[in-house]
Order: sequence, then C-alpha cells, then structure tokens
Amino acid sequence: MRTARHHQVAAALGSRSDDDLLALLDSATPGSVGVGGGATTVEVAGVPVFAKRVPLTDLELAHPHNTANLFDLPVHCQYGVGGPSFNAWRELAANTAVTEAVLDGETTSFALLHHWRVLPGRPPVADEHADVDRVVALMGGHESVRTRLEALAAATHSLVLFSEYLPHPIETWLAEDPLGRARAVEHQLLGTAEFLRRGELLHMDAHFGNMRVNDDTIHLTDFGLVTSPSFDLSPAERDFVRRNTGHDLDYARMRLVNWLVVAVCGVAVVGPPAARNEYVRRCASGDVPADVPPVVADILTRHAPAAARMNDFLWALFDGDVTAEYPAA
Repeated sequence: MRTARHHQVAAALGSRSDDDLLALLDSATPGSVGVGGGATTVEVAGVPVFAKRVPLTDLELAHPHNTANLFDLPVHCQYGVGGPSFNAWRELAANTAVTEAVLDGETTSFALLHHWRVLPGRPPVADEHADVDRVVALMGGHESVRTRLEALAAATHSLVLFSEYLPHPIETWLAEDPLGRARAVEHQLLGTAEFLRRGELLHMDAHFGNMRVNDDTIHLTDFGLVTSPSFDLSPAERDFVRRNTGHDLDYARMRLVNWLVVAVCGVAVVGPPAARNEYVRRCASGDVPADVPPVVADILTRHAPAAARMNDFLWALFDGDVTAEYPAA
C-alpha cells in the first residue's frame, strides 16, 4: 500500500509543469517556516503530501547536485545550534538514499520522497536567521556564516521536496503510554541510528521535532544538516565525519533516556534541565533509583552513560562554546 501510493503520487507530481506545481504550492495553507525552509501540506491525486521549500542560493543553483561545502562553513555548524545549513543538494541526496532504502525493503524508518523540483521563489527568512549579526556571533564570528545567510536571503529559487505525509507528532504518541512503549522506542530509535551508520549518513539533528509516527512506526525526517563521507568534503569535514561517526547513535540514546527520565521517572523540567541532567548522571554512575520500573531501569543502566556525555556536550554548545567537540566513548 505504501509503495503503491508513493508511485501514484510520484507519477502525478512528475507529470505536472513547473507552473502547475507553483499554483499547487500557492493554493496551500501557509505552514511553518524554520531555519531549513518553509513547509506546508498539499493534496496530490487525493493524497496529502508534505512539501518543503529549501532556499537555493545562486551558487548552489549554478552547481546542481554538488555536495561540497560551497560557502566554507565551519564544521561546528553541523551541530545545529542556530547556524545555517550547508547545502540543499546534500538534503536531496540523503532523502533520495533513504527513499531507495525504504522502497527496497531495507528499512521503514524514513518518509518517502515522492518528487523534487527546482522552482522560482523562496519561503520567508526564518526568525532565527533574521538578525544576521547575532547568528554570526553565535557561530564564533565566522564571516562565511554571514555570506551563506545573505546568499540564502537573496535566493530566487527553492529546491522543493514533496514527501510522504506522516500525520502524527511523536510527542503525542509517546505521551499515550510511555512505560508500555519504552522498549519499542528504544528499538526504533537505535535501529534508525544504526541504519544511518551502515549507510554512511550522519543526520546530526534527530530530535523529536524531526520525527513523526504512523502505524506505531517512528519516522525520522528533515535532513537539513546531513553529512556523509560520500559527499564532496573538505579535509576538515572528513576529519569531522570520522570523529562524529557515533554521534547519531549517542544522540538517540540521549533522547531515549531524557524522555524516560521525565515521562516515567517524573523528573520535571522547568527552564534549564539541570535536575534531569543530574538524574541522568546518577543513573550513568550505576545508581538507578530503586523505584524505577524494571524495564526502564534496564534501559537507563545501558544507555545513561552515553546520555550523560551528550547532555553535557550539547549544553556546552548551547551555552556558547562552539569549540565543544562530540565526546565519543
């Protein structure tokens, strides 16, 4: 059913002219705008379709499918703490790769890319990138960040990705039965990260806001920060990829543990998550509280050490230390 629906929608989109697709996008209810582009939902052949407009700079437009770091951004922008994305063609390459894997039966963990097209126009600039000076300062003062942001703001075209519509936010699904779903979430999050590692893709942004659920299957979306040794990388980027091979897996462990500590163990997060992070550190030291349900205690025992490392690392980044490096085990 999923494959047949994909081919039906892909054929319908592929048969439409650029003007037809622009009219389709313009007729949709305006959706969200983030640092990676604008998103909305359209209907194609009676099927809802998720459409993402990724601004395409003139430099990217002049180098189709080139996955190089064309703006020479510093590698710490990969960690997704407010800087720009690297290259729209990387996002397309990753979506194409995981779609082929889903269609080949290798995984079910990703949204299918039905169609893509370069079209005139671009979404509004995200609020997070409106103050260019602030973002440049946040990213360590690198002028390449300014050049990239200004090029994105001046973009006249977008790479439009038409993807499988997945209706349910993961947060709603998780809240329905956190204890009962703990094992399934562990299996799916870690399985997705392992699949990415085998496929030599580093997602680098697998937070719950980039996950959707359909038929109790978690799907990871949004490859706006993806990198891979198969891309055209600079020496600094190749070193970054080598050092961060385990990032996605440790990040998945962190998300799993942090969720369970709050949803099952009852550690409240109000403002900065100091109490949660301290609880995770306690579990990482081998001191899992006796009142934690056995299923969750087992998960915390195995994954809290990685979660504690990642919590400390990410909070160093978000606190302004752009030189912080992923702490591989």
